Amino acid sequence: MDNADVNSNKTCASLTVDDVYDIAKSVGSEVERLIDAHGAQSAAGLVPKIVKVLELLESFASRSRACDQEELLLKAVETLRLQQNKRRAAKEDADVGNHKNEIQELQQKEDQWRRRCEELQAQVQQLQGDKQDLEGRLKGSHAQEDRVQRQEREVMLKLKDVVDKQRDELRAKVQQISTISTEVEALQEQLERFMKMNGELRHRQTSSPRQTSREQPESLGADQPCFTKKEVRDILFERNELKANLFLVQEELKYYQREILNDERFPSFVLDAVHATIRKQRKLIKAKMLGIPVDEVNSDEEEKAPSNGQTETDGPVEKPAESRIRNLFGFLTRSGSNRSPTHMNSSSSTWEIIGDTETSEDSEQDRST
Repeated sequence: MDNADVNSNKTCASLTVDDVYDIAKSVGSEVERLIDAHGAQSAAGLVPKIVKVLELLESFASRSRACDQEELLLKAVETLRLQQNKRRAAKEDADVGNHKNEIQELQQKEDQWRRRCEELQAQVQQLQGDKQDLEGRLKGSHAQEDRVQRQEREVMLKLKDVVDKQRDELRAKVQQISTISTEVEALQEQLERFMKMNGELRHRQTSSPRQTSREQPESLGADQPCFTKKEVRDILFERNELKANLFLVQEELKYYQREILNDERFPSFVLDAVHATIRKQRKLIKAKMLGIPVDEVNSDEEEKAPSNGQTETDGPVEKPAESRIRNLFGFLTRSGSNRSPTHMNSSSSTWEIIGDTETSEDSEQDRST
């Protein structure tokens, strides 16, 4: 009751939620006392109204409290704003003086930078002029260097093409020379076989007159044949075949020799090597055809290049010495006295091949004997 009386003396503006709760407590105790005295029916319609009024009073008290807090906050904000304005005004007064000093310093610095910029602009203009002069000189030198490099590149490409072409030609020539060398070796083997047969025939020739002198009468002449027709034909066939093959090989050698020695693009050491090989092979073939050792062959009889710059194959062909085989079978190739000695010593480019007519003449001589 004391709290209720105190709260009843407060104004609406000072009323709080706690005060409302105190009033509700005192009212509740009074209602209980009334119910105890007069019964529950006497307060049945009064209690809801009292509760409603207390709820409204509670909401009013809470709302007024919130308004009071808002007023306090507004007052605090206004106080802070005034303090800030005072500080800003004092700061602005201090900044005005500082700003003037800064403006003066900035003007001085601006003047200094302006003068520095003018000096730098003058230097930049001078440097641009120097740059243009240097660029002009550099363009001229670069153009000349590019021209020289382009010419050198073209020359290098041409030289590379020439070297590649010469390399291919040299390989082809070396391959042809190796092929000709194998053919010459094969012909040398045939020639060795023929020389071996020549030695056997020579031995038979030396031994046959002694045997025939006992069996045949003394009336036989020196030109009487002492071989059978089949042996003579085989010998003549092998001789003609060997001469034909040798002639073809020599012609091919002369042709390749002429091409190689007339071509000035080949190195000198290659030409010297080919020339030495050809002379060696020619000397060996000549020694085998003559039936003498290689050391006894006269080197002065080899072909020599003319003084007018032509190759040695372009000059007159050397006349080889008469073969011993020709001397051995001379009585078979001569038909009486109508064959002159000059015909026997024909040039190396003309090969004598005995035909069927001379073979028939030899057979007729065999029949007559």
